[in-house]
Amino acid sequence: MLHLHFNPETDISKVLAPEALKMFQYEWGIYHKLVRSNEMQHREIGALIRTEIDRRFDRPFAFLDLACGDSSLARRILADTKVSRYEGLDLSRPALECAAEVMKDVPYEIDLCEEDMVSGVKHRLEGADVIWCGFSIHHLQRPQKQNMLAAVRSALKPDGIFVTAEPVCRKGEQRADYVERWHDELRRRFQALSDTEFDHIWQHISTYDFAEPPEDWIEMGKRAGFRTSRLIYEFPEDFFCGAFLFER
Repeated sequence: MLHLHFNPETDISKVLAPEALKMFQYEWGIYHKLVRSNEMQHREIGALIRTEIDRRFDRPFAFLDLACGDSSLARRILADTKVSRYEGLDLSRPALECAAEVMKDVPYEIDLCEEDMVSGVKHRLEGADVIWCGFSIHHLQRPQKQNMLAAVRSALKPDGIFVTAEPVCRKGEQRADYVERWHDELRRRFQALSDTEFDHIWQHISTYDFAEPPEDWIEMGKRAGFRTSRLIYEFPEDFFCGAFLFER
């Protein structure tokens, strides 16, 4: 059964205004180009999450997807597992409508909620066995990241796991140096994008991305109270992003 929950306080005229919908479709197209070309390593990260699920859960489990987008990665990860409930949170109503279409015929319970991941995770105490968040927490400042990890830990059931994939920087590297270092490298990597599309995504990266070193992600996990925190995947070549696993 699928449930789609929209925030009644959201101004629908702004959410679905023609210009807003056009921008969503444009940015969604860029995202899907990167996914299809695997230039953000979604396949490898998805395979790692699936391996952890298969190893840990020979019983029904609940999966919480923070900033879920269209839920397409989660659907692939969860195929033929014992998942009993999937919950996806996202602030984008058009993205949730896409997710409802992607998930419409799966054999487990679906809840899709128009919510901010930061506030949304705080009132889901011990509600999930697995939590996944891809390429979203790096938009927060360092103290907010720490608080987010603590909230995620509280949202996990005992022995639950949290997996996230995020951009990383070098230890001691200043943000301006990180941004300068990655412009040309990402243009080389993101071959699927036109120059216009790359310029659009680079504007987002250079404005909203706040990377942390891998060692700091691990330390933040420990401070949040996770039993273990570790890096489970390094992007190839010069290390741009990493995937981390936290165990409650």
